[in-house]
Amino acid sequence: MVVCMEMGGVALDPEVREGLRRTWKVLMAIGVIAIVVGCVAIVVPAVASVATAIFIGWILIVAGVFLVAGAFAAQTVGSVLLRLVWAFLTVIVGIYLIVEPDSGTLTLTVVLGIYFLFMGLTRTAVAFAARGRQGAGLVGLSGIAGILIGILILAKLPSSADWAIGLLVGIDLIFAGWTLTSVALVGRDLSRA
Repeated sequence: MVVCMEMGGVALDPEVREGLRRTWKVLMAIGVIAIVVGCVAIVVPAVASVATAIFIGWILIVAGVFLVAGAFAAQTVGSVLLRLVWAFLTVIVGIYLIVEPDSGTLTLTVVLGIYFLFMGLTRTAVAFAARGRQGAGLVGLSGIAGILIGILILAKLPSSADWAIGLLVGIDLIFAGWTLTSVALVGRDLSRA
């Protein structure tokens, strides 16, 4: 049985405490860098959108290579062929995003707009079904915000491709950086204790 120690009302496993003590400076540096890069992405969202498209392209190429390797683990020839087609399409989309990142950002923006629209509709429906329960109002508010963001992105196509992905990546990086710096501060406090 693992004995957890209390830190500010939160129980931390001794291994987690030790890890935070050792790595808090690295976590703080990464958090600050994420916040700075997030701010840059918000200020220059078109560059961040293109960089995101290229990054996703490389991820798809690497995933495609793994899909090719995994295709040969299939039991039947039909499954192998289907998996190879899937891998081939994944690599082609990855190459497309790297070679044509501007067009890729337009495609990613359409997907992003549809995602926000449907997630907003889903959250609004969940909030409506859960009305009267604690937190339902916040879920509904989140749903309405998602619908509005989705409509804004889709209504402003193709110009929204210049800013939507970069802006949202920037916001996400700032939140991630904030989280990392908060965790780093806990680690700093543990190292001083």
